[in-house]
Amino acid sequence: MDESLLYGITVDEPDEEARFRARSRFDALAKPIDALGDFEDIICDIAAMTGDDKPDISQKALVIMCADNGVVEEGVSQTGREVTASVAKLMGRGASSVGVLTGGQNIRIFPVDIGMDTDEKFPGVIDRKIERGTGNIAKTAAMTNEQCLAAIDTGIGIVRDCISEGVKIIATGEMGIGNTTTSTALLCALTGADPAVVTGRGAGLSDEGLKRKTDVIRKALKFHSLADCSGDVTPEYAFYALCAVGGLDIAGLCGVFIG
Repeated sequence: MDESLLYGITVDEPDEEARFRARSRFDALAKPIDALGDFEDIICDIAAMTGDDKPDISQKALVIMCADNGVVEEGVSQTGREVTASVAKLMGRGASSVGVLTGGQNIRIFPVDIGMDTDEKFPGVIDRKIERGTGNIAKTAAMTNEQCLAAIDTGIGIVRDCISEGVKIIATGEMGIGNTTTSTALLCALTGADPAVVTGRGAGLSDEGLKRKTDVIRKALKFHSLADCSGDVTPEYAFYALCAVGGLDIAGLCGVFIG
């Protein structure tokens, strides 16, 4: 994929006729109107997305993008990047928390190594590595344009693979030490939010650690000239921000959403 193809991607509008038929079916049941609350709205949304007023979501998947982030060297997290691979290994065996929580359910888990800082291969983890982690966003771009596009394309390809295997609905996840720093930096770059307001403690940072993390995000935004977003974001600006302060996991998930 090249950048011009990315900007040319179109997504179908929801099928409002399918939504109406699904809503009418709920209203015709022997129950008060809207008695099932959000459940009805969710099913009607899925009907509109799929164009089927009786959507089949019996085959489910969870796609988890796993990648490391160079910004960890700034001390923004309690643990090192080696934890990323350790948890991904457990995911491949179905022994991580998400494997336990989905146990007994008809949900297939697809952990994807899109950028972990290791050459080790793990059973059950799909190898789609673009690079062994990203650059440190406080000092350089997270990814080149080519790496980011490759990650997006990988996400699209994973969805195609899921569809070919009969999957009807996909949930998403990520694993990567430092990725609450990159995701917060990207949020600020795209919305103009103040890092002091939206930065969280991640995996339990102390007050001192939280201040350091916030300062690193502010530094990264200034370094990449992303600190003054007005909220009027163009596709070109969004792509630049993703390359500059995002992560391979985030770029891969962008591809999943497009797919």
